[in-house]
Amino acid sequence: MKSSINISKCTKLPPVKCEGNPKFGTQLAPHYLRVDIVDGEPHDAAILQYGPTNLGPAASVLHYGQSIFEGMKAYRQKDGSVGIFRMDLHSQRFQKSAEKMAMVSFSPELFEFCLKAYVDFESESVPSAEDTSLYLRPLLFANDEVIKLGPGKRFTFLIMSSLAGRYFTDGEIKPAKVLVNKEFVRAFPGGTGEAKTAGNYAASLAPQAHAMKLGADQVLYLDAREHKYIDELGGMNFFVIKGNELITPKLNGAILNGVTRRSILELAPAFGLNPKEEPIEFEKLMSEIESGKIDEVFACGTAVTVCPLGQFMIQENSNDSIRLVELKSDFSKTKSILNRLSQIQRGVEPAPGDWIFKV
Repeated sequence: MKSSINISKCTKLPPVKCEGNPKFGTQLAPHYLRVDIVDGEPHDAAILQYGPTNLGPAASVLHYGQSIFEGMKAYRQKDGSVGIFRMDLHSQRFQKSAEKMAMVSFSPELFEFCLKAYVDFESESVPSAEDTSLYLRPLLFANDEVIKLGPGKRFTFLIMSSLAGRYFTDGEIKPAKVLVNKEFVRAFPGGTGEAKTAGNYAASLAPQAHAMKLGADQVLYLDAREHKYIDELGGMNFFVIKGNELITPKLNGAILNGVTRRSILELAPAFGLNPKEEPIEFEKLMSEIESGKIDEVFACGTAVTVCPLGQFMIQENSNDSIRLVELKSDFSKTKSILNRLSQIQRGVEPAPGDWIFKV
């Protein structure tokens, strides 16, 4: 596949205005990028005014779910420019997701070329207020007009965006409450858990609804084989701080290789922490929390960046009573990690290496 293409551009609309704290995913930017890919070659690349896109009722994505996406952010930098956070890691993961889902080989070079062109065109929509950003959603789906199971030959690639505000709406970082139901399974090793594919998130909706009904904020999933070891949350990776150790579950084929996860592991020594990737036994962790051996627990991801976890609601099954384990902590290191990441993303502190791509 080509590493660059000609992209036609529409008449530019006024940028979306950031007022107050925009609710995640609701204030869409006025433009999107579209590329049609037929037999592995890109065609008709264009930046268009936002609106409905043609999708026939026989489109294969609607029937067989061949769809992948990324979630990433562009930030207004301290010097007024626009920077995309860790674009290279997102493009690499997008390609790996495509391979996992038997989709067209979408080169990181073409992904980055399209992303740069789109963000440059939409740059006026990148907000400047603290703790705000432009959330970017690249999307690739099979668009064959045939009702037959099989890998697609025709694909549509889109990039759209929306304003993103503070995850903690009142500005106070509050520990979240998670549900651990040992009946729930997010992914199985050898399956699609390490791909950022639509079906993984659809499968998490019923467990999430059950958790919210019980008063939890998120679901924490255990491994599918033994229901013994921690995998991740529905859309976030999991971390434990114990003394000078920063521990996260080792990637096992069922855990998404999070970009924020990797960034935190790389920053760990700056906080006096020794990063470790290893299996985390859930019940052992709960015992260590109750005995005061665990300092902090948090989750991380593009949408939230970093979120402390303070309560664990535990069920053997959906009809079981709830056992509650609470972590008493000031989450000082978690807050420091969040602050450092936020400063790097906005260009207030220098970024390690090539973490920020200036548009």
